[in-house]
Amino acid sequence: MVLEWGVLWQYEAQILEGLKITLQVSALSIAFSTVLGLIIGSLRVTPQFFVTKLLDLYVEIMRNIPAVVKLFLIHFVVGLDAFLAGVIALSLHQSAYIADVVSAGLRSLPKGQLEAALAAGLTYYHAFTRVLLPQALRITIPPMTTQFVQVVKNSSIVMLISLQDLTFITNQIEHETFRGMEASVVVTVLYLMIALVIIFSMNIVQTTANRRFK
Repeated sequence: MVLEWGVLWQYEAQILEGLKITLQVSALSIAFSTVLGLIIGSLRVTPQFFVTKLLDLYVEIMRNIPAVVKLFLIHFVVGLDAFLAGVIALSLHQSAYIADVVSAGLRSLPKGQLEAALAAGLTYYHAFTRVLLPQALRITIPPMTTQFVQVVKNSSIVMLISLQDLTFITNQIEHETFRGMEASVVVTVLYLMIALVIIFSMNIVQTTANRRFK
């Protein structure tokens, strides 16, 4: 089979637009899922019994309902437009995993640190935000990197509601030219580049955090 790369130049504008949509959906979903996961993960380790149980239930539900089901419910049942539905679905889905990562990071810290901070005169809020949370976030950088890359991978589901991301454009090229192999290779490289940028950026964050806490 002879590959014809030249045919992709006819779809240059569509591929670039698909890349733009993929980046927008991924970036917004990463931002919102991180904020939501950070809040939920932090509250899950508080001594408030009913709060922790309620949030544990949220995490279990979000983790066990497939992202595509959330996407369809938000788009077709709630009636939000495709872009917003994609961002919300991905944010809710990944927030559960990020919450688990944050909770695990907080629970891994020695309990004596909280007691020492409280004994030093800090309130529980200040002890948590100034002593515990910064250390936990440094520990969770590697698994958080994995979660961010997962958001990019999961973003391909938005093609199912006709949002013209990279995966949608790949299928379009396949249907119109039967050159799906060439399109798949190019789009795979673009996804890989996005993932590498995330990994490289998080490595810089990890190095900076390690230096700060030395």
